[in-house]
Amino acid sequence: MAAASKKKTRTATHRPAIKHRRFRHDDYVAVDLFSGFGGLTEGVKRAGFTTIMAANHNEYKVQVHEANHPEAEHWIADLVDPEAADYHSARDLPAADLLCAGVSCVNHSLANTVRAYEQGLALFELEDPDYEARVTRSERDRATATCVLQYAAKHHPRLILVECTTQLTSWGPALPGRSKVGDGSTYRWWLKQFELLGYHPAKVLYLNSQFFGVPQSRDRGYWIFVDKSLPMPDLEHRPVSHCGRCDTDVEAVWTWKTGIPDSGTVMYGKQYNYRCPSCHREVVPPMTPSLAALDLTDLGTRIGDKPIKVFKDGFVGPLARASMARAERCRQRFGSFPAVLMPAKSVRGSERILLQPMATQTSQQETAILSTGPAVQPLWEQAAADGLAALAVANYQGAPRSAHEPLPTQVGSETLAVVSSGVIPYRQNTVPTVHSEPMPTFTSEQIPAVLTAAGWYKQNGSSGTETAPHPVTDPLGTLTSRDTTALLMAQWQASLGEVPLEDCFYRMMAAHEIGRGCGFDVDFNDYRGTFTVWGSARDQVDGFGNAVSQQVGTWIGSRLRAILHTPQDCGPELAVAA
Repeated sequence: MAAASKKKTRTATHRPAIKHRRFRHDDYVAVDLFSGFGGLTEGVKRAGFTTIMAANHNEYKVQVHEANHPEAEHWIADLVDPEAADYHSARDLPAADLLCAGVSCVNHSLANTVRAYEQGLALFELEDPDYEARVTRSERDRATATCVLQYAAKHHPRLILVECTTQLTSWGPALPGRSKVGDGSTYRWWLKQFELLGYHPAKVLYLNSQFFGVPQSRDRGYWIFVDKSLPMPDLEHRPVSHCGRCDTDVEAVWTWKTGIPDSGTVMYGKQYNYRCPSCHREVVPPMTPSLAALDLTDLGTRIGDKPIKVFKDGFVGPLARASMARAERCRQRFGSFPAVLMPAKSVRGSERILLQPMATQTSQQETAILSTGPAVQPLWEQAAADGLAALAVANYQGAPRSAHEPLPTQVGSETLAVVSSGVIPYRQNTVPTVHSEPMPTFTSEQIPAVLTAAGWYKQNGSSGTETAPHPVTDPLGTLTSRDTTALLMAQWQASLGEVPLEDCFYRMMAAHEIGRGCGFDVDFNDYRGTFTVWGSARDQVDGFGNAVSQQVGTWIGSRLRAILHTPQDCGPELAVAA
């Protein structure tokens, strides 16, 4: 009773728009269900849709969304449970041309795997005595997808965009002997209802955010429903990639490797990849390194200087037993590198070098940075005093980047170099280059010389550990389709393999780094971002980790927007009135 008395009873709350909207004759409007921090709202805004209403049950997330999208009205409400005191039906939201919904993935995704990692099991092999108690909640979370149906049945928006983890496809009664894997029958029923409402069969996209300029590997499913009065949009993802065999940049073709497993888990590299349209060999699209999200001015505390603690399992040390084991494993495995990202809460999981995108961010602050210590002098601090700048060059087409800007996305034909005071002296058949000029392509006999920098790192292959770091006096060499080359924007004291674990430095990723890693334009060092956020690190990370990648939303939204300009289009006024 005491606990129950502390729980506040609330009712659904409507918050009018705090900024007056000015509509043009060609405005197309959107409604965003389960809007969270507004990843989809911002994404479709960039594509040309004005969100007029957003709804979420979490008051804090609604407040953050409102601060960034003041032109939208908001509901703080439970859209799922009619018996909840704060229930508000999705049917009662306003009509729109586009309905967006990031449906819940809390209990039927691989994010809920901490104990599975600890036991060395896959999620669906985990012995979980609490599973039965969570079944109702899990099905309720999945039922957020039915709110999309309710809205479509009432308002029939011409376009619908749904985002969720790929495991939505297993929605249904459990398969025999596999209590956590559904048979997909409810999912198939859900899809069929949209066809009965007059939509084309759903176009399902499996996309990874790392190929859209987000420094995070985030596999998600996107379901697009288009009214039959409209043509289907071009939704084939064809990222420009370099084919080593054809020795040219191509529009890569999204290709299945295995098909969809019973669990519904679809991941880049395992279930699908990209291939050259000419020779059909696998190619790797450009991606953004996690380095673009990290603040190298703060690399934490030396492990040996951390206070000694006694943990629940009796282990005594500066970090938990699993964290210490993981840190030592990373130190040995990535001994040639000065820093690595590692899961902080388990012995198993996915570690990443700083040239790879971050692992998928969940709602928890669970990624740590293990390094050899503070950078001698981060490059962006030197820039103010010495005029240093980082240049990214792609066959004479690259533009200069200042030292405080994130590294660009790399493709197979790009090269990097650093300039000091605006000039790079070259040896062997090259001339000095001013920092505002594009740099020539390096050959194996051309060695760039710089006054200040630590080195560059080249990733060959899928794991990122095939090559060691290089000093800046080494030539960059030929870049292939499986290479990612970047400059670590600081001077490091040593590599991980050269120091004992207690002399390594360790800290959790900060909220603003996670926000940047999730594609949000947050404040970063002296840079002032456009995204407004506040609150505890825990609340911020929860908001960032559950958000839809806005860059993917923009890519899809722009293609949906395009079909509204076809001769079949009846105009925004008629659509909203329908």
